[in-house]
Amino acid sequence: MVYVVPLVCLVIPLIMAVVLVRNGVGWAIPVLMLVGVGAIFWAISEGQKVQGWDGMGYAIFAMLMVAPAILGMLIGGVIGWVRQVRARRAGPQNPA
Repeated sequence: MVYVVPLVCLVIPLIMAVVLVRNGVGWAIPVLMLVGVGAIFWAISEGQKVQGWDGMGYAIFAMLMVAPAILGMLIGGVIGWVRQVRARRAGPQNPA
């Protein structure tokens, strides 16, 4: 599970970001990334208030769930942008 959860938290936002950019809603990616950064700061601040494994739970949430989601959004946004630029350069396709 320690490998599956971060992978899922990376792949789902990656696909979502590619779809957002391809559909012209790329402005939502930085907004969602800021929400993720806010979640990391919240988790770290809450984790510092408690002791023991309870505090570790907040750190695990921040590093194994939210950080890969932010990275997935960033990578997905770049992939979507590159594909969009390549599609513009190729021009309209003639259906055969």
